[in-house]
Amino acid sequence: MIPKERRDQILGLLEAHGYMTVEQLAENIYVSVPTIRRDLNALAKEGMIRRVHGGASHINTEYLEWPFDQRNRVQLDEKRRIGKAAAEMVVDGDHIFIDSGSTCYYMVRYLDSSLKITALTNCIPTLQELSRKPNITVECPCGEYIASLVSVTGSESAGYIRSRHARIYFASVSGIDAEIGFSDRTNMVTPIKQAMQKSADLTYLLLDHSKVFQKNYYRVFDFCDVDGIITDRELPREIEEKCRENHVKIILA
Repeated sequence: MIPKERRDQILGLLEAHGYMTVEQLAENIYVSVPTIRRDLNALAKEGMIRRVHGGASHINTEYLEWPFDQRNRVQLDEKRRIGKAAAEMVVDGDHIFIDSGSTCYYMVRYLDSSLKITALTNCIPTLQELSRKPNITVECPCGEYIASLVSVTGSESAGYIRSRHARIYFASVSGIDAEIGFSDRTNMVTPIKQAMQKSADLTYLLLDHSKVFQKNYYRVFDFCDVDGIITDRELPREIEEKCRENHVKIILA
């Protein structure tokens, strides 16, 4: 296994568990303890993890959002599968909203280039990826640019979105929990997410398994606000029950 693949796995495990010891990481990835130590030191130097005695922790607080390029390096296989499943829902002539999450970015890569659709997004990398498909009309709302999120946000953006309509909104959040619903680490893009949800016929959340049982400070959606969840693993029983109660469709990618 090459170092990048190994370090992507480390990031995914730490994102899912919060903290793991060197021994636990070595056991999960099937490599030696010294190899894990070298990887952790390298990731810590890049600012992607917090190195602590005996192990490492995921940099994940209620007030800190990972830069987009860092989020785009973890859970890659899962994000690709989820993105592909989401892209297959889009049909010719569609109007869609696309959130600023990294999984939504991968969804755009799988969109059929022959489709003639209109897509609105506040995420600059997603906008650039959409612009490579000549048949897609791309819109980006005006507003304040947030460099760490490479996204546009603010009241002007939300107002622009409310003047539009989409058949499907492809959304992302940082966590899902049976008790609090869908939450995020930052509230900077919450008005955009909520404006997209209210202006779309259907809302589908693109969530890999590392988001399960993540309780973040800012609540974004309740289960009744969502029509479907596209994920890579079966959801825990209590979350499945909440989905059934609220008629939320679960799609396994």
